[in-house]
Amino acid sequence: MPRYRLAMPASYLRHPHLHGDTLVFVAEDDLWTAPVGGGRAYRLTADGAPVARPRISPDGALVAWTSTRERAREVFVTEVDGGAARRLTWWGDPTTMLIGWTPEREVLVVSATGQPSTDQSWAYAIPADGGTPRRLPLGPLSDLAQRPEGPTVLLTPLMREMARQKRYRGGTAGKLWWNPEGTFVRLAAEIDGNLAAPMLVGDRIAFLADHEGWGNLYSLDAHGGALRRHTDHGADGAPAFYVRHAATDGTRVVYESAGQLWLLDALDA
Repeated sequence: MPRYRLAMPASYLRHPHLHGDTLVFVAEDDLWTAPVGGGRAYRLTADGAPVARPRISPDGALVAWTSTRERAREVFVTEVDGGAARRLTWWGDPTTMLIGWTPEREVLVVSATGQPSTDQSWAYAIPADGGTPRRLPLGPLSDLAQRPEGPTVLLTPLMREMARQKRYRGGTAGKLWWNPEGTFVRLAAEIDGNLAAPMLVGDRIAFLADHEGWGNLYSLDAHGGALRRHTDHGADGAPAFYVRHAATDGTRVVYESAGQLWLLDALDA
């Protein structure tokens, strides 16, 4: 299995993402960048406030993330090589969460801002240079992944991260939806577990699930079948920590487990 660890055990790293040879991640409540193959890490923020979910733009030039440096959780963006951070949202809503970029190089955010309930978050696309957020006509959701002029995979509703609500089986467990022919259909309905982190990786649909006892990385083919498990955390004596914060560049998957970063080069069988 083409998987190897990126981080030294003495570090506690979270929320990784990668583009080409560039890795971004969160450590010590700041955003950092480093080469995927190893080397010196450089700090991109020094705000003294929690940050989360950095995502590099499709062209590799920008990185966006959420921060509470101005009290409420808001979205910021800057150049991957460093520079002044630009604030993109002014919602003052604790549910605001960055989930990625659109193929048109807009920042993709979910938030329940303006909604009567915090469990009714919608997706918004925001120009990287700033501007009015555009709400996507996809209904309430907690995460999504899409390709240019291609189908979209949605996650609903997932009120809490899997690792914080282990083996939850209630009505707000994450559910996957897919629209290869224009109408959304549910995927992996037979999996009795909580699903998270939908990703389009190569020709497969990847996600996290804990139906086998621990959070691990799985994938389906484009028809919603041929389920594969790609990681074995918690199995056969392996460290019993959930796979968390998984992200992809479309080919590779990077994730955190117990504060260490791991890289999966492909989703081959």
